[in-house]
Amino acid sequence: MIAEAIDTLITLGWAMAGWLIVLSAVFTVLILATSTIGAYAATLAWRHLIRPSWAYGRTQARNLAARHLRRPTGHTAPHDYREAA
Repeated sequence: MIAEAIDTLITLGWAMAGWLIVLSAVFTVLILATSTIGAYAATLAWRHLIRPSWAYGRTQARNLAARHLRRPTGHTAPHDYREAA
């Protein structure tokens, strides 16, 4: 009777060790995949959202500048050349 209990405990211990190894491997793969996807997303955001306009290429930079910069309208206030006090 005691021998069967000890045998059952040993079997359950091996089963728990096996599940621990399998689950740790699965969680390791999930953590590495998540961090890889996050790093890829951060790299894409860094390359496509934060770059200066000249880094996109000549044509894209010209189009970006045309969309984001205001062209002068020619209606400016006259210059005031009075001396500052």
